[in-house]
Parts: sequence; structure tokens; C-alpha cells
Amino acid sequence: MPDKNRSFTSTMFVRICVVLLLATAIFRCDVGLAQDENAGDIFPSFNLGRFGTSNNISDPVQWKATYFADPSGKGEIEIEAELARSWHIYSTTQKAGGPVRTKFAIVSPDDVAVGGAFTPDHPPQQSISSVYNGLTVEEHEDSVVWTAPITVPFGFDQPITVSVDALACESIDGKCLPIKEKLVAQYGGPLSEQVGDASKADATSPAVAIVTKDTTSWFRDKDYVVQWSASLSPKQVLPGGTATLKFTAKPDANFHVYRETTDDSESSTNFVIMGKGSLSIGAPTTDKPVISKSMAPTLPPLHYYAGEVTWTLPIKVPEDALPGDTSIFGFIAYQACTENSCHRPVALEFATTLTVASTPAAGSQEVAFKSAKSAMALDAAAETKWVDEVPKQASAPEPADGASLPLMGSAGDGGSSDQGPKGPKSGNSIENAVVESATSFPIILTLAFLGGVILNVMPCVLPVVGLKIMGFVSQAGEDRRRVLLLNVVYSLGILSVFAGLAVLAIVFKFGWGQQFTYFPVKLGLTLLLFALALSYLGVWEIPAPGMASSKASQQMQSREGLAGAFSKGVFATVLATPCSGPMLGYILGLTLGLSSIQTASIFMAVGLGMSLPYLVIGMQPKLIAWLPKPGNWMETFKQLMSFLFLATVAFFFAQFQDEQKLPVFVSIIGVWFGCWIIGQVPAWAELPKRLMAWSGGIIAAALISIAAFHYLIPGPKVLAWEDYSESRLVQLQSEGKTVLLDFSAKWCANCIYNYQVAINTEETRKLVDRLDAVAMYADYTDFDIEIQQKLEELQSRSIPLLAIYPGRAPNQPIILRDIVTQRAVLDALEQAGQSVNQSSVMSSRISSSGSLSH
Repeated sequence: MPDKNRSFTSTMFVRICVVLLLATAIFRCDVGLAQDENAGDIFPSFNLGRFGTSNNISDPVQWKATYFADPSGKGEIEIEAELARSWHIYSTTQKAGGPVRTKFAIVSPDDVAVGGAFTPDHPPQQSISSVYNGLTVEEHEDSVVWTAPITVPFGFDQPITVSVDALACESIDGKCLPIKEKLVAQYGGPLSEQVGDASKADATSPAVAIVTKDTTSWFRDKDYVVQWSASLSPKQVLPGGTATLKFTAKPDANFHVYRETTDDSESSTNFVIMGKGSLSIGAPTTDKPVISKSMAPTLPPLHYYAGEVTWTLPIKVPEDALPGDTSIFGFIAYQACTENSCHRPVALEFATTLTVASTPAAGSQEVAFKSAKSAMALDAAAETKWVDEVPKQASAPEPADGASLPLMGSAGDGGSSDQGPKGPKSGNSIENAVVESATSFPIILTLAFLGGVILNVMPCVLPVVGLKIMGFVSQAGEDRRRVLLLNVVYSLGILSVFAGLAVLAIVFKFGWGQQFTYFPVKLGLTLLLFALALSYLGVWEIPAPGMASSKASQQMQSREGLAGAFSKGVFATVLATPCSGPMLGYILGLTLGLSSIQTASIFMAVGLGMSLPYLVIGMQPKLIAWLPKPGNWMETFKQLMSFLFLATVAFFFAQFQDEQKLPVFVSIIGVWFGCWIIGQVPAWAELPKRLMAWSGGIIAAALISIAAFHYLIPGPKVLAWEDYSESRLVQLQSEGKTVLLDFSAKWCANCIYNYQVAINTEETRKLVDRLDAVAMYADYTDFDIEIQQKLEELQSRSIPLLAIYPGRAPNQPIILRDIVTQRAVLDALEQAGQSVNQSSVMSSRISSSGSLSH
């Protein structure tokens, strides 16, 4: 009996050992599958009471995040992971089908973006895993630091929230812990080229040199005629120390910039500091002689610098300042002019960082620039009082005898500041500054008058002038008083436009030709010019005296009416503005600094110059005898003028933005169709018939134009579209995403209709968001072999085509062809269903295969 008990005990012991070994093997297999990013939580992650565990599973990884950014917005983020002993984490490049790869994403703020992949400071350890059918597994142990480029707002130094999605696993017994954390990355300073580490220097060690590029970096706002550079030195300052911020403007040849101010004064270079922390910053000063020039003896002078000029802004650090970085940013509004003309006012935004440290460091800090709106900069200059009392760091050199006085300071009140030369030493004030010889006001008026005469031969005006010449011919033999009256009325039409422009220039600072910066004005004139060209070609007739196009209408309307004469004068003047900008820009640029009366006088002088030929002919009708007698040549001449109108239409058409050109072109065709309808009823027909034709033509043209701008201009991207690529589509399908794929092209009218009416809509977006789906756009405007292959795969050779791939069944896409409705798209998305998570994808794969081999 004892032997039997001993044998039974031995047998049970062996069986227990076998069961434990099998359980361990099954457990390790389960853990391996649990680590598969496609497997999710199919198998429970359990352990045997942490037997054999050397670390606490609750905190296997310590995270730290820091970012560095220059004031320009270029930056880099670092994420460090410190792992407990025997724990590892998977790489950011781990291939699908294996363990869950580590993922990082910027959560907030929204205007911070990652500009590239997260790269580790050392490559991961690689091994071939039999659990994952020979897939290479990439692991990091001990510690690893990932870095990625980022872009931040101008002068940004606030915390950044980063999300972490990872899996940490224990190497001894295989247990794993999912990690979903949010890290707060603090600003670590500017991203710059350094030698050594200043933070490690102590009070007894010498200053660590920070190396910066010695070459000057210049900023130019697109093709504007002024370049800028700036520097902040020194790079590190002791508490209580001083620094200098310098700005240099380098105009192109023959251009200059105005004197500095710290308010919103006109004809000035306006400085404003918007952010400076606890620093004290003084007004900009320069030792460059200022040139003061008056356009007329009775006008106040303009103050500017010849050539390159450098301004210095002194900075004082508080005695109790703590070590760290302080962002300095602001605006500069400026304008470039020559002796005779000016470019439009522009502005730039600047930003830099001043470092306060226990150890000073030589060198200079980069100052970043970017374009800004002039109105925004001037508003800031008007509302911000930023100038502090900062002692001079160095005295400015005295001006040479006979030179213009260097007018320094910040005031925009016409006087020199307390930092400029004053008192007996300078012996002058701004009113006594050197004044160069100015262009006298009578000369300006003479130039304006001659410019107006020349306007009559501008290409844009020639068609209307040609029409007026035909009016002159028709006036031959008429009563002298009537001829004079018609030409005076024509001239009044010209002068009325210049009077309106003078009011706009005085009250609203509206420049010559500025009306053509407004889209409705450009579109209206383009369509009107095209309609007139069609009239000259005989498509339709203008029912106005002297502006008819057919012989029959000319016989009925042999006399030019007062309304027709006035409208021709207005129309000719309006058309003159786009073609005469370079010439009149010089003349009207001389109005800078003039009084309101003088500015109005110059505008009216241009109008009188343009009116001169017609007033002369009106007073001397015999001059009409020099023109050819009426005849068939007038019809040919009028048709020739139509091609000048069409050339002007092409000139305007080229000024529209690319996305506007198609609807503008369709609108032109609509006007053509409307004019054709009007032309089907002759001018001598009964009034009801003519009214019906005009109503039908105008309505048809308006409806076509409205439809063109409603359907042919790309609207805002309501959905978060991604560009199509087959690799991206496969990735999304592997992640269980429902994908909406729209095949479209700019030459496909039905595609554009589908996009506007049924696909890129708010209803579709809401459903796409609810389904956690992804919208992809396959642009077939230019031939793309990958898109063609995808279309053939979907058994289609034409577009429009909408393919919706369900997340649960990516191999069974829902296809919508040709014209679709909003309801059809929504129903197809509902049928496709919601995106599925990784575990659901794995479950569907298991069920489809029937079994899972280990």
C-alpha cells in the first residue's frame, strides 16, 4: 500500500509539471498574439502572479518631452523614454502584422504641426520572430530619444501637448502594458547652431562660445524693392545687462525709405514692439543723415534716408531678471519711393529671442522675418505705447557741416525726440532741416495736363475714341452750337470721373486705378467690353444715339444725344485707368503731402487734358472737315474697333485668378448668348417685342453667370480630403477604416457637379465623421497611371466614379457611377458602416481563415 501511494504521488507530480509547462507555453503564445497590433485584445494579457518579475508593471517607462524653436517658427521636438530594467518598447517604424508600433501626435495647440517622421537617436534592436511568421521585430531598451521637425507660430514659446500610443513589454515573462499618455513638452530655447553647452558652464568657467553664421541673411517681401536684415547681440546677457537690436533696410537702386517713427504716421517707417516681456526697449535711432524734401514751398517736407540705413534699438535687462528666454516680436510698416513715384506701403513681422543667463555669451541671435499686412502693423503702432527710457549705449556721431541733420527718435509729431540732436549743439529743428529743390506745383499741374492729353491714345481708350471720331463725322454740317454742346457734355463725362477719383483720393486715400483691384469692377467691365465688341460686330444693337451698329439704326439715330455723349466720356475715362497706370503713377505720386485742394487740382488737370481735343473741336467745328466724310468706311472702322475691345477683354481676363478664369469665361459665353437673343429683335421692332428680347437676354446671361460662379469655382473643402495613393489606401484598409474614394477631374463637369452637390457637403461630412471614415480624392485631371489602374480594377474606364470601401469588408467596395444624389451617397456610406478597430479586423480575419496557426 505505501508503494502504491508513493507511485500515485509520483505520477501526480509528473502530471502537474506537464500541465504547468503546457500552461506556460500557451501563455507565451497568447502574449505574442496580444502584442500584434492587428490582434488587439483577443487574448487576455494575464500572468502567474508576477512570478519571476523583476520590475513593477505599473510604471515601466518614464517619459519626458521638450521642444526647441526659432522665432521664425522652425523647430524640433524631443521625446525621451527611460525604460525599467528588462522592459522594452517597440519602434516607430515597426511593420504592420507585428507588435504595436510607437506613435506620437501633437494634440494641442492646433497651429503646431509635425513636419516629418520621429527619428530615434539610435537604431532599434532587430530580431526575427517565429511568433509573427518571420517578421522583423524592432525594440528599444534602456533609453531612447525621438526627434521630429515641427513648425510653430511666429515667436511661439508655449507648452505643447503630445499624445503617446505605445506598448511596453517585459522580456523575462512576456507580459505587456499598453501605454496611452499625454505629455507636455516645454520650450527649451531656440533651435540654433551651438558649440558646447552654455547651461553647463559655472561662474568660474569661461563663457561658452555660441557660433552663428557670419553671413548676412536678407529678407525681401516677394518682389518688393527693399531688403531687410536684423540681429540681436549679444546672444546671452547677464541680469541688469544691456543688448542691442539692429534693423537694416537696403532699398534697391534709386529707391529710399522714410524716417522712423513709433506711431502710425504717414510717410514713415513705423516700428512697434508687441512683445518684450519684462525688458525695457528704447526707440530706434540711426546716425544716417536724414534728407528733407518739400514737393512745394508751401507744403511740409518729407523725411527719408538715401540708400541703406541701420536703426538701433537699445535693450535693458532688469536687475532681478531670472535666467531664461524672452521673446521679442513686433511689426515694421514701410514704403519705398523714388524721387517721383512710390510703391504701395507694406509691412513685415519680426521675432527673436533674448537669453538671460548667469554667464554672458558673445555672438548675435537670428531675427526672423515674415510678411504682414500694412493695416495691421499701423493699427498696432497707433494703439501700442512700447518705448521705454533706456540710457544710450553709445553716442551717435555728429553730422558733418552742411549735411542734413540726422533726425532720430520715435515721435511722429514732426519734432525730434529726446534722443536726437537738439539745443544749441545742433542748431536746427526739423523745420530748419536741409530742403532739396522741389518740383514746383505749376510744373506738376502742367505734367498732369499733358498726361491727360496722352490718355486719348491709350490702347484701352482707342475703341471709344474711334467711336467718338465717328460722332465727329456725323456732326459735320450740324449747327455749331449743338456740336459745341455735345463735346462739352462729353468732356463733362470725363471730368466727372476725375472729380470722383479726386474725392476718393482725398477722403479714402484711393489710388489711381485702384478700382481694378476689386473683383466686381473687373468682372463688370470685362463683360461690358465683350458686349460692346459684339455690338460693333453686329450681333446686337445698342439703342443709344450715335452708338448703333447697323446702317438702319444709324439712319434712325443720326444725331448723337446728350446722354450718349456724357456716357461715352465716362466710359472712355474708366477704361483709361488700367492702361495708364505707369504714366499717371508718376504724376499722381506727386500728390503725396499736398493739400486737398492741390490734389483735386491735379486730378482735374488730367481730366482737362483728356478733354482738350474735344473742346477744341467743339469750339472750332471746321476742324471736322479734316476727317473723312461719312460712308461705308465707318462700318469697317467700327468693326476694327471691336477687336481692340476684345484685346482689352483679354487684358482684363489675364488679371483674374486661376480659379476664377473658368467661371469668367463661361460668363462671357452667357453674355454672348444674351446679346444674341437681344439681336434677334431689330431696333425698329415694336416696343413689347424689344422689351421681351432684352428681358430674355439679360436673364439668360445673368443665370449662366450665376451658375458658373456657383458650380465652377471650387468651394471650401468641407471634408478632410487626402490625396489618393494605393499604398495609403491599403494602409487605411489594414487599419479597418471605411474609405470614401472620389475619382474626379477638372475637365469632368459631372464630377464637379457630384462634388459640389452630393459629396463635399456638410451632410456627408457629418456622416463621415460619425463613421470614423476617411475621404480620399483621386484627381484625374492629368493622366495618372495609378488612378487608371484603380479604375480598371473597379471595372470602369470613365469618371465620375465614387467607391466606398467598408471597414469590415474592404474587398467589397460599394460603387456609385455617373451623376449621384446626396441621398445616394449617404445611403452608400450607411451601408458601408463604421470603421472597425484592430481587434475587429483580426476577428474577421480569423473567421475568414477558419483557424489561426501559431
